[in-house]
This record gives sequence, structure tokens and C-alpha cells, in this order.
Amino acid sequence: MHDTGNGTNMLAAACDFRPRIIAQRDAIEMSRRMPEDLARELALAGFFRIFVPAAYGGLDLTPIEAIAVFEELAKADASVAWCVWNSNTHWIIAQLSPEAACAIHNDPEVITANSTRPSGQAHVVDGGYRLTGRWSLVSGCELASWMVLWSVVHEDGGPRTIPSGGPDIRFMLLPASKCEIIDTWMVAGLRGTGSHNVVVHDVFVPTAYSAGFFDPYVLSEPRYRIPAFSRVVPGLGAMALGIAWTAIETLKEIAGVKTPVRTTQMLRDAPDAQARVSQAEALVRSARLFLFDSLGQLWTKLLASDEVTMDARALTRLAASHAVTNAVQAVDLMYVAGGASSLYVSCPLERAFRDVHAMTQHIAVQPRVMQSTGRVLFGLESDTPLL
Repeated sequence: MHDTGNGTNMLAAACDFRPRIIAQRDAIEMSRRMPEDLARELALAGFFRIFVPAAYGGLDLTPIEAIAVFEELAKADASVAWCVWNSNTHWIIAQLSPEAACAIHNDPEVITANSTRPSGQAHVVDGGYRLTGRWSLVSGCELASWMVLWSVVHEDGGPRTIPSGGPDIRFMLLPASKCEIIDTWMVAGLRGTGSHNVVVHDVFVPTAYSAGFFDPYVLSEPRYRIPAFSRVVPGLGAMALGIAWTAIETLKEIAGVKTPVRTTQMLRDAPDAQARVSQAEALVRSARLFLFDSLGQLWTKLLASDEVTMDARALTRLAASHAVTNAVQAVDLMYVAGGASSLYVSCPLERAFRDVHAMTQHIAVQPRVMQSTGRVLFGLESDTPLL
């Protein structure tokens, strides 16, 4: 399957949505969620079908095309970008039954929310599972019409194991109407993601609406065999870079009109501010090149050989973590350079500071990732299935 113009169109659409999103930033912050009308418009424009296969009515964007869209959305608002990215994880869609995939994604307005915390129990029953549990950090759950919840399969009174000896963990897909949302998202950064807790009480999930990472592939094309974490995690790096770009542009605007207290020169003429903006620009541009290059090489190798080497996986994960780290440094540089102006909620630097630091708390870009990628770079075996 060759790439189409969908990526170019979606990137242009993301640019077009920017004024609309910026106009609602305060409302998003206050309500701690994306407004229904904005979410619906984004859905109808295709933003929640970025990774959905063409066979199921999706846009089927390449990973490189997708992260460019996430980056652009994050320039306008990190919470909106986060909800779009999170709804596009689609961890096991190539392994899901066509019955379930079509039923869910035939609706052009469908939005999904998911959790990869295996905090639910799926008890085996005739024809499927009885699901019970509570999941935290379910971003965009108030917008979703379907939930995708990772759960430990239980059978014969206890957890079912796989051949390796570990627990059998599967995604359970069920209508959001069968879930309860508990308001827990009282935070500083990424406040508009509405990442509340989701509770399920003994709900039946048919077998067809369940799948796991080790299931056979229903869609056999090489593009669908990209490791799930290699497809999903780069979006974190791209969004962090989008936040940093906005921070840099904001500082440039401030520097062109501000004369700091007890000085007679404009901020843009101050050597310290000049050095900081140069450093920030270099941090973001270099990290972006690494991120897009590593993911691009992984994608090319996958399409050519139907395989992804551990080195390619490690470099892609390293690039995503590096992008977040560099973005944080760039935002911090701009925040300090902005002086007291950076303190006010009316200044985009204030929110950029909170949002990018919140992003560092995601498990996929925690410092331990560097240890795992370092093992691979040393030629040792990977210590985590997340590569």
C-alpha cells in the first residue's frame, strides 16, 4: 500500500484548525476537557481516524505523517493534541476482528479512549468475558463513545497465563455508555485532557471485541506489523516539540516589545536572551531531525523486509524520549528569558511550562527508557517487551 495525499491534507487541516483551537484554550483549561463541538469537528475532519486502516474507513497515515499532525496540533494546544494522539493509539486494530473494527469505526464521529494499565479483570464466560475494574489516566474519556481497556484474563478462579508464564493481558472494547467516569483529573499540566478514572462493573464483552498483542494479524500487510510502541510513542516526542515551538515563538514576540525592568534595552537586544533563544532553537531542531529520521528509517525497513530490528526500535524510542527532554529544556530556557511575563496565565509560556513538564511523567518517556535503549546499543538483550 503506497502513501496517499492524506498526510498532506491532514497537516493542512491541523494548521487550519489552529485559530479555532486557540480561541477555545481558556474554555478547555477551565472545563478540563475538550468542548463537544470542537471534538466533533475534529472527528468529522478525520483526526480520530489517522491510524485506522483503510479497510475500516480510516486514513491509514504513515507514522511520519501522523507525528507531523500531532506536532502541529500541539502548537495550538497540548491537551487537544494529546486527546487526538491518545485516540489514535489503536494498539491492536490489525489483530482485532473485522466485525468489531467495522462496527466501531463505521461511525465517522467515533472517538475512542484507552488505558494500558492492566487494572481490570476479564473473567472468561461463554461467548466472551465479564469485565470489572477501575482504570486511571484515561485521557479523553468524556469524549469517547468506545473504551479500550487493558485487562488481565481470569479463568478457573485465577489469572490465566501465557506460554512464557506471564499473565494473559488483553484489550477489552466496550461502549462508553457501559462505563462510569470518576472525576479525578485535578492537575496542573495537560489539564484539558480530562484524564479521569473509568470504572466498569461486571459488563459482558464478546470475544470478537477483545484482542491482544500476541494475537494473529487479521490485516497482514507489512505496514500493520510495526511494533505498537514504535508507532505510538513517537507522538509523545512530536507533541513536546510542538509545545516547544510555541514557547520559542512566544518569546520572540515578547522580546520584540518588552524592555525589562532596570534596563534600557529591549529584551531582543539582551545577549542572554539571544543566547537562550539560539540554544532553544538548536535543541528543538536537532531533536526533531532525530525523531523523524529514526522513525522514517524504521518504517522503510519494515516495508522492505516485513521486520523491524531491535536496534531500529531502540533508536525510535530513544529519539522520542530525547525529543521530550530537549523540548523541556527549550521551554525552560524561554520561560526564564520571558521574566515575570511568563508567570501569567495569559502568556502561552505559562501553559507551555506546565504542559511539557506534565508530559515527562508519561511512562513511555520516563528516564528508565534510556537504560533499556542503552542495553540494546551495547548489544545486550532488551529488558522490556515495550521495545
